[in-house]
This record gives sequence, structure tokens and C-alpha cells, in this order.
Amino acid sequence: IIKPIYFTQFPKDLDEIKDVKLKKETFIKIVLPLIVAENEKIIDDREKLKVLTEKKFTSDLEKQWLRQKLLEYKVKKGDLKELIIRMDIIPTSIALAQAAKESGWGTSRFALEGNAMFGQWTWTGQGIEPLFKDKSKKHRVLKFPILRASVKSYINNLNTHKSYKKLREKRSDLRSKKTRIGGLKLSETLDNYAETGKEYTKVIAQIIKENRLADFEPVTLTKSKKVIEINS
Repeated sequence: IIKPIYFTQFPKDLDEIKDVKLKKETFIKIVLPLIVAENEKIIDDREKLKVLTEKKFTSDLEKQWLRQKLLEYKVKKGDLKELIIRMDIIPTSIALAQAAKESGWGTSRFALEGNAMFGQWTWTGQGIEPLFKDKSKKHRVLKFPILRASVKSYINNLNTHKSYKKLREKRSDLRSKKTRIGGLKLSETLDNYAETGKEYTKVIAQIIKENRLADFEPVTLTKSKKVIEINS
């Protein structure tokens, strides 16, 4: 159980920590509460959705909430079965491993300048220009006001984009079998996340194993009403 202490950005001097173990531990302490908080919010929403789908009549407020969630998860035609598949957690181990890989354990320019932990691309013209990108590529890296917004966007991306349909199907299958949703089991479905494909999934699995990130999957937040935000 961990406390809901949320850093709004990475410390600028994180890279100056010479002890690799300490640097990684500091990174995990910053990122873990953000991931757990988003996942717990999704679990609460899942419970609410299950209750609403079993009701014969729903109030106007409940209908409004459903419409909002269908929109948030980009589900068409009011398909509630698809919504329950998409509205689910991303294992903490996967999120930590991808954040570590994409942000250089919180030390990359994108992470420090734009709170961009997961290297998500955008073609809107808004975002951070990569220094060494192919001239034919028009993408930038999405930036965020705070770190938690980056986590929320990343989870929503995996839960809605067609590239991660395999992940959602495998997760749904594990749910139906009442099997734990583990990061290593799902990491092999992330071959569309990077241009390196299957090589990328091997790297993510390796980061999970080497840093024992699966140990963080059962972590929950203390049910404290007090939330602390830290501007580093």
C-alpha cells in the first residue's frame, strides 16, 4: 500500500544520481502512484458500468455518464460489451517498463520538457520536435501539463487505439478465465507500439524481469482523503 503523493514533473537533476539502483528506485517512487491512481479510477468505473448494465432503468445522470464513457473510450453505436472490454487496467509492470524505456528512467528531454513519459506521437503540429528524426516524418511528441496527464493519455491510447486490439482481447480473455492480468503475459501484444516491433516487446519483457516490476502489480493506494501534489 502506498500513499497518494503525486509529482507533477520529474526532478531536473534526476540524471545526476550516479547510483543506477537509486535512480531507478526514485523513478518508480514518482511514477508508481500515478499509474495506480489511474488504474483504480478505471476499476471504480468498471464496477459502476456493471451495475448500470444490470439495471432495467437508468436515470438521466446515469445515461449522461454512459455517453461520456462511450466517448472517452471511442466506442461506437453504444456498444456496452465493447466498452467493458476497453475499460480496464494496464498492468503496473507494463506501464512502468514502457515509461522507463520511453523516458530513459525519467531523464529524457521529452520527459523533462513536456512531462512526456511514453513517447506518444502527434501530427497536430503541437508538441516537442524530436532532434534526430527522419526529414520525411512530420510527427512530434505529445507534451502534457503534468505527469499524471501523460499516464492517463497513455492508458487511454492502449485502451482505444486499433493497434492494441490484441492487448485488449488477451486481457479480456484473462478476465473471463478469472486469471490475474499480468504484465509479462500482455507485453508480447505491444509489437505495434514501436517501429522495432517484436524486438520492442522483448525489451519491455526484459525490463519487467530485470527490475522485478511484476512485484508492483498488487500495489494499491491508501484510502486517504489527503492527496499531496509535489512540484519538483
